[in-house]
Amino acid sequence: MLVHAAYDLVTQEGHATLHAAKQDSADPSTRGDARTLDQVRCDRILLRLLAGRLDHDAEILDSIRPTVQVTVSAATLAGIDDRLAELDGHGPIDADTARGLAASAAAWRRLHLDDAGMITRTTAYQPTEAMRRHLRARDRTCRFPGCRRPARRCEIDHTYDHARGGPTAITNLACLCAAHHALKHPDIDPRWRWTARQCRDGTIVWTTPAGVEYSDAPPPRVMFMEDDAIDRGSVSTAAA
Repeated sequence: MLVHAAYDLVTQEGHATLHAAKQDSADPSTRGDARTLDQVRCDRILLRLLAGRLDHDAEILDSIRPTVQVTVSAATLAGIDDRLAELDGHGPIDADTARGLAASAAAWRRLHLDDAGMITRTTAYQPTEAMRRHLRARDRTCRFPGCRRPARRCEIDHTYDHARGGPTAITNLACLCAAHHALKHPDIDPRWRWTARQCRDGTIVWTTPAGVEYSDAPPPRVMFMEDDAIDRGSVSTAAA
C-alpha cells in the first residue's frame, strides 16, 4: 500500500511540476520543462532521498496528497462476507485490508453502477461527470487488451468515432490510455490502425491490422450499499 501511495504521490507531483513549468514559460510554443513524466518522478524521489527537500518548486506541491482507490463490495465493507476487493492499478486485496483503508480514509465516494436514474447518453461531445465516474468504476483500467494503466489516468474515448456519428453514450465510451487511444485514431494509416467495436455489455472487440480479433470484457460488477439498503454498484474509497 505504501509503495502504491508513494507512486501516486510522485506522479501527481510530476504532472504539477510539468504543468507549472509550461505555464511559466515565456514562449507559449515551448514545453518549459524538457523532462518526461518518468524523469520528473525519478528526480523527485532522489531529492527526497538525497537532500530531504523538494527543491524550489515545493510550494506548488504542498497541497498534493496521494490517493489510493479501492473497489469493494458493500457487504464486505459491512463485514457480512470476506470477498476480495480490488486496489486500483494493483489487483486483488484481502477484505481486512480493504476495510482498514475505508476506516482510515479522509473521504470516500459511493458510486451507483445500475441504470436506475443514471444518465447514459448525452448529445454533447463530452460525457457528464457522472458518466465519467461510471466508466472509471466499470473499466478500472485501460480497455486495450493487456494494458493495466488505472482508469483514472486514462482518457474517455468514443469507441465509434464521434466525428463519424458515434454517440456520447455509456455503450460507446471506454477508458483508454493515451497510447492506445492514439492506436485507433482515424488519422493513422489503415495498415497500422487497430479498430474497436463495443457490445452492449461493455465488452470491446479489438481488430488488429491483420484482421485478428481480441475481446476485452469489463470486470464483474460488485454490490453497493446506500444508507442501510444493499443494491447493485460499488464503493470506492480514497485514502491518503
